[in-house]
Amino acid sequence: MPAFTPVKQITIKEAIDAYLHEKKVIGALSDTSVYNRRYELKRFDSFCGSHQVLNVAQIHKNLIISYLNRLQIQNSTKITILMVLAGFMDYLVDEELILENIAALIKKPRTYQPDTDHLTPEELETLFQTESQKAPPKVVDRNLLLLSLFSILCLRVSEVLNIKLADVRLESQDVWVRRKGGKIARIPLNEHLVALFLKWYSVRTQYKGHDSDFVFISSHGNQLKPRQARYIVSQALKRANIVKRQNGTHLLRHSGASLLSQAGEDPKKIQFLLGHASLATTNRYLHFDEQALQQMIARSPQFIDV
Repeated sequence: MPAFTPVKQITIKEAIDAYLHEKKVIGALSDTSVYNRRYELKRFDSFCGSHQVLNVAQIHKNLIISYLNRLQIQNSTKITILMVLAGFMDYLVDEELILENIAALIKKPRTYQPDTDHLTPEELETLFQTESQKAPPKVVDRNLLLLSLFSILCLRVSEVLNIKLADVRLESQDVWVRRKGGKIARIPLNEHLVALFLKWYSVRTQYKGHDSDFVFISSHGNQLKPRQARYIVSQALKRANIVKRQNGTHLLRHSGASLLSQAGEDPKKIQFLLGHASLATTNRYLHFDEQALQQMIARSPQFIDV
């Protein structure tokens, strides 16, 4: 079998730039994903450089294993980095710059998914009631709408913050949401959510920067940032005296999905709201009430008299 010869010699840095440029141009990766992958790949490139490995053809399996070992990170994070490297190397194989995807051949470490936190219906009611009473008057209507979109529609923080005024159709009671990968999803609104939008709109006109295209703006008139949204949620939980391991927007997203599941809603519909490609991912969000489990067992038939 003839030895493999790459079509050209290219540095790891040059290959990273070319890979991310292609993925961004064809729309395979969002701006956020490009930023995150560039960070991880540059860190790998720096490690390779410290070992005098500059060209992609020089990358070998033991180098990647040494890199993962040096990072001293959790197994779940190692899997994420391996996926990033495997995606990069898929590109290198397609471009005939390397013979095989070495990262994809490395056995992924075993991980154990911890139970995710979620709020009970009583805790959610406390959260909303406390926020309506104790949040600063200028931001209370904005905050209540934010909390509702996370916990009722189960949206991601990026999906909520990228909603533009033109995406909200109150007359037809729906909102158009930009999913991961640039897909657009039409999500229905109920009358309660429509009322929350209207209340926020009436206050929003008093904000500096109210002419922004984005629905959610900060007190300074700029588009609300993810860290600001997470801070809003964490402060609301603090005001409500609710303590969980997670205290950000994902907690409300988990909680909304869990409540829908407990109400007996179709898992496929919950999957659509969450924007998951796989129902297996959705299942991690779905919790059941222990009391409901106890009641189910109590209803079980008896097959013999005792």
